[in-house]
Amino acid sequence: MKKHSVKNTLLIILLTLSLCADISITALASENTSKSPQSAAKKETSASGPTTSITISAAGDCTLGIDSRYNHNFNNYYKKKGSNYFFQKVRPVFSRDDITIVNFEGTLTNSARRARKTFTFKGPKKYASILKKGSVEVVNLANNHSKDFGTSSLTDTQKTLKKNKIGYCYKSTINYKTVKGVKTAFLGFNALEQISKKQLKTVINQAKKNKAKIIIVSFHWGVERKYYPNSKQKSLGRYAIDCGASLVLGHRPHVLQGIEQYKGRYIVYSLGNFCFGGNSNPKDKDTMIFQQTFSVKNGKLQTKSDAKIIPCSLSSHKNTNDFQPRILSGSEKKRLIKKMNKLSKKLKVSISSNGSLKRSK
Repeated sequence: MKKHSVKNTLLIILLTLSLCADISITALASENTSKSPQSAAKKETSASGPTTSITISAAGDCTLGIDSRYNHNFNNYYKKKGSNYFFQKVRPVFSRDDITIVNFEGTLTNSARRARKTFTFKGPKKYASILKKGSVEVVNLANNHSKDFGTSSLTDTQKTLKKNKIGYCYKSTINYKTVKGVKTAFLGFNALEQISKKQLKTVINQAKKNKAKIIIVSFHWGVERKYYPNSKQKSLGRYAIDCGASLVLGHRPHVLQGIEQYKGRYIVYSLGNFCFGGNSNPKDKDTMIFQQTFSVKNGKLQTKSDAKIIPCSLSSHKNTNDFQPRILSGSEKKRLIKKMNKLSKKLKVSISSNGSLKRSK
């Protein structure tokens, strides 16, 4: 009896141990299976990384000064209103973006060596405060007015901008701005001078070599008062994008031109005048702010980006130039968007009622 009892007891113990082992193995397998998706999810989140958004605003020709042979209007406004006045109505836009760039058409100098030209523009060095208080961080100096009072006037302007911590781009001089850990390069070229495609490619490659994730190229090009880009503008703009430009900005015509989307990137052929001291009463006062938000993920610029125009007038008065750009609304805004749609139609870009851009068929 005792022998059978011992055998039965041993059998029960063995069966119990075997059952416990099966339960432990099953539980362990279940635990490992449930952790695997979590680990994979963590890796996927880490691999995807955060997306950084950089918003850049661009506006047209800014001449902060006068040609004293014609009038002193801009200077008179400065004396009466001060430096805050000029960008007061657009500063809310510029102050909320990451970087604002304009085309600075003129000089900040005391030089009296006037070039033999129909128009020569200059202002005192203190006018740099207009840009600073207007929340403008970068200017393009590659244009046909940067040496209106000799080479020294360009040097004076560059020194003054640097002193006021305003960046500038000019030919091979690239301005870099790093915001939120993303480096943006600003390049400027005067197409009225000889520019070879080799030169253009070399400077863009330099920006890429210096690890710029966003590359903005400004061109001074086109024909004055013409509303449509010519073949040279199209060729240069598209080539800049072929070389790696993220966005191309155009100036010189003194009026707005259309916007093209080329290989998923924008060419803004002309931004028109903006805060323009060079004309006391331009016939066409339409202008705009072009604004684009770029997305950078894992160190790479994403193809998807948001772009829009903000319709403006270069003056707060309809019958004169008070040198204070204002944002349009209502029927005025609607009219300018309709105008830009017409100018951009053959360039395959359409603009919605709120100013946002999309590719048209």
